[in-house]
Amino acid sequence: MTDELKPCPFCGSTDLEVMDIDQGYAAIACGLCDAFGPMGLGGEGASAEWNQRVFEDAAF
Repeated sequence: MTDELKPCPFCGSTDLEVMDIDQGYAAIACGLCDAFGPMGLGGEGASAEWNQRVFEDAAF
């Protein structure tokens, strides 16, 4: 599943893992910098949350 994930927004690593949290919820964790994404319903939901980058196209 990690081949579908965008790299870590903090360190750029692709060493990512789906972590089961509780009652069907999961989150993506970075193995390099220990960043932890928002929870989603299962691995698919966690992947979708991780890949959502609010400011990716924003111009500052």
